[in-house]
Amino acid sequence: MEIVKKLGTKFNEIVIRTSVFEEMKGNYTAERLLRTWDEDFVDEDTGNVVTIQRNEILFDRGVLMDNDVLSQINFYLQSGDIKDVLASNQKRTGLAVKNQASVYCVTILQGTKKRNYYLYANCVELALKIITDFLEQKIEGAFSFTAIKEMGYSNLIPLEEDDLDKDFYKIEVDIAYEEDEPFKQVYMLQANDAEEAKEIIIKFISLKMKEENREKPFETTIISAKTVPCNNIIDYQFAKEYFEND
Repeated sequence: MEIVKKLGTKFNEIVIRTSVFEEMKGNYTAERLLRTWDEDFVDEDTGNVVTIQRNEILFDRGVLMDNDVLSQINFYLQSGDIKDVLASNQKRTGLAVKNQASVYCVTILQGTKKRNYYLYANCVELALKIITDFLEQKIEGAFSFTAIKEMGYSNLIPLEEDDLDKDFYKIEVDIAYEEDEPFKQVYMLQANDAEEAKEIIIKFISLKMKEENREKPFETTIISAKTVPCNNIIDYQFAKEYFEND
């Protein structure tokens, strides 16, 4: 019968970077072990010799360093292909990765009131970093997170100044550029009604086209419009630094 090893937590994980076999044996690779070397090639356009770094995966993350694996590691150490190994006493084979940018709704509790905020992020962790940064500057007093949900992609259009009298709308529109087939887009924004929301969307599209130097006539048709429970939309420009430095 197979014995199931009890899982430990990060609090009792021991990770060391080492080239000593006694410290590796019986432990696991804590990261992918790569063989790295430089390779020269001639740029056909300039004739210059360019050096690039090549990598080959020798062992994946979470590999038990038994005698056979240690023998191979010894070969790569002696050849100079690797310098050391990051070893862990815990077998960790899962790897969290980030998704494409999407819209997240984060719900907070401030006092006795729940509030919803919409923002761009590529994972829950990044969404929480962005909303925390935003709220620390935007509101007063303590707050806690009660929920976070990925909403799928839509275009967020924040107002320069919040207007408590206006509702937040989720608008689906058909956009038809001259001589092109129409396509659907979803926008979230604050407006008095759906017609005002449509005007804001048109201005948003026009400004974006001007910035990208591709101005041409287009028409928009509202397919659906509904109000959504939202207290604020965080501008992409605020979140941009997180994407660039993530």
